[in-house]
Parts: sequence; C-alpha cells; structure tokens
Amino acid sequence: MTKKEYHDYQAAAALGLIPDSDNPLFLFSGISKDLLLDIVNGKLDPIQLARIELRNRGLDLKTGRWIGWKQEADKDLIFA
Repeated sequence: MTKKEYHDYQAAAALGLIPDSDNPLFLFSGISKDLLLDIVNGKLDPIQLARIELRNRGLDLKTGRWIGWKQEADKDLIFA
C-alpha cells in the first residue's frame, strides 16, 4: 500500500464513504498482538488463512461467487 492509498482510505473512513468492514486499514484491528507478531514474523500466512475462510464460506477463490462447500473443499488449494 502506498502512502497515498493509506491517506485515501483514512479520508474515506473519516467521511463515511467506506464501511469499516471493507476498509483494509481496519483489517487487523480486532486481532491480538500475538497473532499480528506471528504474521509479521512469518509464522502465519494471512493469504492461506484467507483461502481457508473463503473455502469455509463455500466461495470461489477467484470470483467470490457461491459454489458450495463440497466443491471448494474438494480442491487441494489450502495445505499445499
């Protein structure tokens, strides 16, 4: 994220133009310090965790469209 993008997201949040749930600046606001440290130090992969969450929701990893839990669970995209 560039400094400009960061400031644009701050401004959008201040003006109420973007919901907090869609603002990447707040992505980790509810995460504990220990989990943040694990991410920063490479002990947790946030991309892998996002893939797992999308699969758990039954969503396609490219489009976000509902495909059902079985179809996505059958793909071996997570624990490679």
